[in-house]
Amino acid sequence: MILCAGEALIDMLPRDTADGPGFYPATGGAVFNTAIALGRLGAPVALHTGLSSDLFGQRLAADLVESRVENRAAVSDRPTTLAFVTLTDGHAEYAFYDEGTAGRMLAPWDAPDMTGVDALFIGGISLAVEPCAQAYEALALGHANLPIMIDPNIRPGFIKDTDVFRARLDRLLAVADIVKLSDEDMDWLGMKPDDVLAAGARVLCLTEGAKGVRALTEDAEIHVPAPTVDVIDTVGAGDTFNAGLLAGLHRAGALTKSTPSDTDLSAALELGVAAAAITVSRAGANPPWAREL
Repeated sequence: MILCAGEALIDMLPRDTADGPGFYPATGGAVFNTAIALGRLGAPVALHTGLSSDLFGQRLAADLVESRVENRAAVSDRPTTLAFVTLTDGHAEYAFYDEGTAGRMLAPWDAPDMTGVDALFIGGISLAVEPCAQAYEALALGHANLPIMIDPNIRPGFIKDTDVFRARLDRLLAVADIVKLSDEDMDWLGMKPDDVLAAGARVLCLTEGAKGVRALTEDAEIHVPAPTVDVIDTVGAGDTFNAGLLAGLHRAGALTKSTPSDTDLSAALELGVAAAAITVSRAGANPPWAREL
């Protein structure tokens, strides 16, 4: 089973209403989206997060059930994190309301049951804020024997202390086997691909929007172009790619601490890109089911 550990929140998506501009509440969060997409693609998956017992938290929990994701959340009566989304030419920007929320206040002692877990995925805004960042870091460092994928999904406006965040990423990159970074992530980090591989990653995936994705290992570089689609918005695109990659490697028995073969990696990348193309062709983070592929 793949355990996804990170934020679950409500994306407030812009909508035109009879009374003027408004927002529609949709379940989301980078790690939540990846877990949902994995479940829909047929991979065995669980989610660990800080989940509220409020109305929004109940919606998040219901979506997990619907998409066949096992719920291993720590539940509290704190409110749910809200992320207000603005779209510019389909590209999403976020304003987070996160102080004192169930997700934000997750602590290291809220660690999940690890029974049956054989791979770990972490990332998202949860790595940038305290105390939940400490909880997810402790989970990863404490289970470095498992294959680990990290997607920091960096939101510069959400990072209060860049030195603390960079130091945490350094520690996590040292135990990560698969790392996914966007063009924007690489620019913000000021890193080169060789730097990431030198830190310990066996696979580095660089997503490049409409150009597709490049995957680098110590011995190979593989490029998979993105199919041409009519883009509605990019919400959840990278999260869906992560799920497709993990699902593809899991199907091939290649989600391990070893570098996957070029054949297995190529097939997993193609699944990730194909799944992400469907997500961007419809509004919000709505990953495809396996039958849609």
